[in-house]
Amino acid sequence: MTYKYLIDQCGISSNSKIFCAVLAVMVLTSTLGSVLSAAESERPRRFIYNSDGVNIFIDKKPPMSPEDVYAYVDEVADTQVTTFFICPSYGMPMLYPSKVTEMIGSLMTDEQWEDIMRVGSESESKGTQERALANLRGLVNAGHDPIGLVVDRAREKGMEVFITFRLNEIHDVQNRNSLLVSKFWREHPEWHVGKMGDEIHPKFKEIIGGRPDYQVNPIVASWFPGALNFAIPEVRAVRLAELREGCERYAIDGIELDFQRFPIYFPQNKGPELTATMTNWVREVREMTREVAKQRGRPLIVSARILAKPEQNLAIGLDPVAWANEGLVDFLVVSHYLRNDFSLPIAEYRKNMPHNMPLYGSIEVEPRSDNYRNIARKLWEDGADGILLFNFFTGRERGRQPPFELLHELGDLSTIKPTKAKSN
Repeated sequence: MTYKYLIDQCGISSNSKIFCAVLAVMVLTSTLGSVLSAAESERPRRFIYNSDGVNIFIDKKPPMSPEDVYAYVDEVADTQVTTFFICPSYGMPMLYPSKVTEMIGSLMTDEQWEDIMRVGSESESKGTQERALANLRGLVNAGHDPIGLVVDRAREKGMEVFITFRLNEIHDVQNRNSLLVSKFWREHPEWHVGKMGDEIHPKFKEIIGGRPDYQVNPIVASWFPGALNFAIPEVRAVRLAELREGCERYAIDGIELDFQRFPIYFPQNKGPELTATMTNWVREVREMTREVAKQRGRPLIVSARILAKPEQNLAIGLDPVAWANEGLVDFLVVSHYLRNDFSLPIAEYRKNMPHNMPLYGSIEVEPRSDNYRNIARKLWEDGADGILLFNFFTGRERGRQPPFELLHELGDLSTIKPTKAKSN
């Protein structure tokens, strides 16, 4: 229906034409509003719980049983959580026996393993790497797939299940012999974005610290030059192969491309000129998921966790607006880097996205339940289609149980409890 068509149906008098013009605007506005409302109603709402995987295996004294693993899924089941994200890696290596890369610890000698198993089994210290390795090896030796146990349990509990891939893990890269770095990374220093000791540029300080002059953690800042360079075809190929393995190995509903962990993919000053390279790689990921989906007879969803501000993405070589408009992703999660220091600009992202593209907001770890409530309320009011909780479980590292009662609140604006007024 067009404006001209409506006018043509009216009488010829000036008053009639004026009346019909007003009528046409009202009808077209109503029609457009109906279209937008329909698009909004078609956008799936999700409440996502993101687990980094290794948190499941570091606390319990070895050996772990499948039932011990299930407990970390069950604690978020039967709440408002719709979707369980599980990260399959511990640093760069995997938490399962991979044929594409290595499982963490798989390159250790028998003597090293003997020492790890002894320390992991005897130590009373929680949260240690030794406990994680001992538990993982024990489960695998007993014939279990550690990540498979999580995926299957989450599906059994009625949750949508994704594998979330941290696309450029750089934990502990200052230590070349760390178990958290892969053989591929060690063998190809020429494929890193820089050299250890390089100064981190202001735009990266802003992304990870909040503002260009922020004094970021010097250890974390030192990791950035050690990231793999996605301008190198071999780097992109290895990451794509890892993604394919996860999609083919597990009965998942989708994958998340976690670009926020860690937010560097090219040499620090090269990002803007290499956005097409990254977009083409995301296109390859989409093609791969379609191939796997066809093989298994069931769709595979592709999502991406992106940076807090649109301009930050472009500054490092990411163009999520292009991905959304080309249909390379099914939804996007807008996210801070380990903090919540300003409201995420959901509306700013929305205006450049297809109307049917779901946009979710991530909430990083907070010390108080009311902080979570205030942030979640603002996200819903600003038009977010859902919420992701990132690292929600990490209070355990400081001896505090996470506030799991919030999982019955934050998934819907109407169920968020009022927050206490701050005293003057």
